[in-house]
Amino acid sequence: MQDEDFEESMRKVNLIGGIIKDLGSKDESKARLGLRRAEELLGDGDKTWDEASLKTIQNGTQINRKAFEDLDKPKDQVPSDAAGFMAYVERDAKQRAEAKKKEIKQSDYLKSMGNNEYRKQNYEKALIYYNQAIDVRKDSCLLYNNRALTKINLGLMDEAIDDCDKALRINERSLNAMLYKADALWGLGDSDAVKQLLDEALAGHPDKQQRILDFQKKFSYR
Repeated sequence: MQDEDFEESMRKVNLIGGIIKDLGSKDESKARLGLRRAEELLGDGDKTWDEASLKTIQNGTQINRKAFEDLDKPKDQVPSDAAGFMAYVERDAKQRAEAKKKEIKQSDYLKSMGNNEYRKQNYEKALIYYNQAIDVRKDSCLLYNNRALTKINLGLMDEAIDDCDKALRINERSLNAMLYKADALWGLGDSDAVKQLLDEALAGHPDKQQRILDFQKKFSYR
């Protein structure tokens, strides 16, 4: 393999390494970005993302596989030559992208069904659909938020708080999760915890101050 070909192969290996990490991310936006990158790099789409931050790493004629340490693959299953490794990571990325695409498509369908039932105030049916969507995809902050709001309407405050906490573990800046948790805490009579949480929301989201203040109006301590 010529030096230029090897460099191009290593560049692509590193790009795919970043894609694979994004596909496995618990951050929903990163997972969707990983899927889009996979479709563009491995398919026919036009590339719209910046690869400048991804650096090629090599060690002589052996490939540095540090970017793939989290793939849960036995080392003896990963080829050490450039051509074999390139084919391996491309195949792995394609498989992961297809699996992620199916996961997102199925969970989005179930979410839309839940949203439809929620808008009709059929909260029990909405809860069933959100449960099914989360069974398919457990890394969506939005799904946990939707289910939390549904549980609040069903009076399941403790369970709603648990869903908000799960949403915040996925995205610690989720304003909806903070507001829904405050709502559930108010339902449980914990006004001190509500005030503390909404103060944190105001500090963390100064650009959403009016929304938070409007939300606070439902609580009598203001």
